[in-house]
Amino acid sequence: MDAPSAAPETPVLFAGRYEIVAVSNSIVEALDRQPWRRCWSCNTTLNEPGEAFCTQCGAALDGRRYRGQITAGAPTGLALVPQITDPATLAFLPPIWDQVSDGDQTLTLIPATPPTPLTLPLSELEALFIGRDLARLMTLLHDQGLTPGAIEPDDLEITPAHATRLRSVHGLRRIEGEDATADLFHLATLLEALTATPRTTRRLNEEEITLDAAPTIADVLREIRTRRVTDPAELVQRFEFIIAYHTAPTPLRVRFGAATDTGRVRDLNEDSLLALDLRLIRRNQPRVWSLFIVADGMGGHSAGEVASDLALRGALEIVQREYLAPTVDADAQDKEDMLRDVARRAVLQANEYVVREARNRGNDLGTTMTLALVAGDRAVIGNVGDSRTYLLREGKLRRISRDHSLVQRLVDLGQITPDEVYTHPQRNAVLRSLGDKPNVDIDVFVERLRPGDALLLASDGLWEMVRDERMEQIIAANPDPQAACKALIDAANAAGGDDNITVILAFFEPY
Repeated sequence: MDAPSAAPETPVLFAGRYEIVAVSNSIVEALDRQPWRRCWSCNTTLNEPGEAFCTQCGAALDGRRYRGQITAGAPTGLALVPQITDPATLAFLPPIWDQVSDGDQTLTLIPATPPTPLTLPLSELEALFIGRDLARLMTLLHDQGLTPGAIEPDDLEITPAHATRLRSVHGLRRIEGEDATADLFHLATLLEALTATPRTTRRLNEEEITLDAAPTIADVLREIRTRRVTDPAELVQRFEFIIAYHTAPTPLRVRFGAATDTGRVRDLNEDSLLALDLRLIRRNQPRVWSLFIVADGMGGHSAGEVASDLALRGALEIVQREYLAPTVDADAQDKEDMLRDVARRAVLQANEYVVREARNRGNDLGTTMTLALVAGDRAVIGNVGDSRTYLLREGKLRRISRDHSLVQRLVDLGQITPDEVYTHPQRNAVLRSLGDKPNVDIDVFVERLRPGDALLLASDGLWEMVRDERMEQIIAANPDPQAACKALIDAANAAGGDDNITVILAFFEPY
């Protein structure tokens, strides 16, 4: 005869409602045995006891699980969150589902949403946004006599609205005679982990700090470690400054000239240029973008000029379709990484256009390209070949791009001097160009412009004929950029005009 089966064990319910089904460190998982009391979907409390589906929204009620903490004594961690009433603070903290007491213990629950772990390391910009948000949270908590304590990467989540929110607040507690600046050190440790940034506490002398140096997250971490920043509100401002530096360029007005000439030796002008200035004022806020390109075609009659023209069209198509149009439509930010990517892809498509036409024709087509994509006071330079982009600052030219030429390689190897570049018999030998192969290596540079700066883009027909010092003098003598372009071409022709000559000169002024 079979033994009678044991009666199923009745689960022990916390506060008569929640069954604790799992415990991991200080985190518990609870199953709601009375889910009809409040619908998880629409929050209604009008369901009858035992309802399996919400009578208001139809959501299935059974099997709802929640994460939380059980605490005793003074509330800390999640148990402290319901005591916070400030909406700005609560926006950063886990949303509380329920808080119930059973004897001297308190159970605080949050929805058991599956974690979406951050993919580490984060980009610097992603970490800057998280750092800013957490510094804001610290400011709000400190004003209420609270501290978040140490925060781990697993405690973070990014909401669909791209805001930072904490999934856990193990260290949340009241400040009792403590030094709240310890929170800043916790934040520095977190950001180091998120970005894999090496720790450094080197103090900079004033002589080592330059206006051209782009501020980075490492600078902020250094300021925290050396206690140059001890207030989270000040830290918010530091993060805001760096975020703005990388995402919100200062608008600068541009005046440019552009000209090209066949020169005195060649029969055909194989160079091409493009100069585009776009200005937008929306809600009384100006934004400006510019695109400048110089391409020096190679391949002889009916080839070089085709190559340079195709390169311009390929690059312009990418910038218009994938950057300018969506940026203007959505009022998107001009992030440096995006600008770099667009400039690189623009040159890649330029190369693709030239390679495809070369295959169709069955002959060699090639062109150099130097491209400047400018958003406000940020310029991204893409370069292949020996056409050049210079920065003119305080009357002095500094070459941004780097020639992909035989003579530049010889200079790098120390076999010739920079001055011998201009007279070397193989000065026109280019080692890298568009159209040479499907995959081309592209140099990309970023410059932060100042009011009074200028960009000079030129084919080798200019810079081989006119030295940098002479170009500086000509530009200084011609404040109108179009007149300066004409004077530069005249100088190149006066020096022999051995090649086609193309130049774009863009002055940047306060908007």
